[in-house]
Amino acid sequence: MNRVFITSSGIILGAESKRGRRIKPEQYEPLLKNLQTRNVDRISKIALASAAMILNSHKSNIENNCGIILGTQFSATESIHNYDMEALEKGALSVNPSLFPNTVLNSPTCQISIQFSLPGPVYTLMNGLVSSLDAIGLGYNFIKTGMSQMVLAGGVDEACELQEKILSGGRDLGEAGGFLLLESVVSEKKVLAEIVAYKSRKLNRDNAETIGDLIHETLASAGDMANGLLGISVGSEMEINYMGASGIVQAEMALMSIASKNDIGWVLAGIDNDRASVIIFKNTGGL
Repeated sequence: MNRVFITSSGIILGAESKRGRRIKPEQYEPLLKNLQTRNVDRISKIALASAAMILNSHKSNIENNCGIILGTQFSATESIHNYDMEALEKGALSVNPSLFPNTVLNSPTCQISIQFSLPGPVYTLMNGLVSSLDAIGLGYNFIKTGMSQMVLAGGVDEACELQEKILSGGRDLGEAGGFLLLESVVSEKKVLAEIVAYKSRKLNRDNAETIGDLIHETLASAGDMANGLLGISVGSEMEINYMGASGIVQAEMALMSIASKNDIGWVLAGIDNDRASVIIFKNTGGL
């Protein structure tokens, strides 16, 4: 079984606005200068810019089989809605056919693969709030089992009118997009952390199973890799609902804490209804 290291991260977080935390064009447009973005929708632009933060600085080191796994709760739902509404209101002949690719739920992930010429496996996960946690976890499994040596894993979501109506009430909505670069082989690269365990499943409410039970089980599954993780930090629930991108926001917070406070490790945990996901980060001391 391979070890799984995080060698780079990049994230775009929504800035404070009257409507909550929203990503502004000036946050992602400068990162798209060398890409073809005509008729590309906003969520795909945010995904492309987030990937560019990593890929532009690692061009010579990116493996030909580098995979992409993106987690999202809504993906291109807003683009689908707008496209369909224009067809209903003005007729099918009035819509711009060049916008049709934006109506595919996995379009943001495919845009990254196409624009950065990455021929590896491409996956889009839509598991609600735990989407990007599961994207990182699936990337971890890919590398651990030898299916790939490098994976770009993360999440993206945008908070548009449709999403605001669906998720009305509760926490404020925030926008985010970001990725981690996961690798099995490192040579003279800065290692931000190591992923030592991941589990995701539906909790058994009949047996009063909690997210805490899954955290303990995940730590136990790490075996010897969990040595020295006594007192590991557990991330608290965020006040902002970043939707499917919540996991990548948690991951960035964990990496920042590991770097600045020299934490020995971090538990990333998320739950959506009865489905829960847990990932364990471990500080390697910067291999």
